[in-house]
Amino acid sequence: MDEKSGHNRLETQACALLLRSPHLSVSQVLELMDISDAEFRAMLKDNTAIATLLEQRREGALEPMEPSLTECPACNDWFVPYASARYCSDECAKLNKIRNTPDPARRLRLKNARVT
Repeated sequence: MDEKSGHNRLETQACALLLRSPHLSVSQVLELMDISDAEFRAMLKDNTAIATLLEQRREGALEPMEPSLTECPACNDWFVPYASARYCSDECAKLNKIRNTPDPARRLRLKNARVT
């Protein structure tokens, strides 16, 4: 946590991401983040990227972010990953785990091969 402002990096990144949304007003972002006006002003002083983002927003020059699509390795369907998600659903993650987990006989052969 930044001692001077009291804002941590994650909170600052979340605020910047929410400010990029054209569907949310600044007051809605502050409400979602549970940040007071004074805290937001302090965040603007400490973080020039957020101040620049806010200025671009005022001028209408904010470029929309394009979603990065990823192909699910289990079902080959395209999806927009959340955080570091590798699969489009929990079912695909389970399916891939089943496919890549060796059966008991193979695990025994692999174990014996490593020992020798």
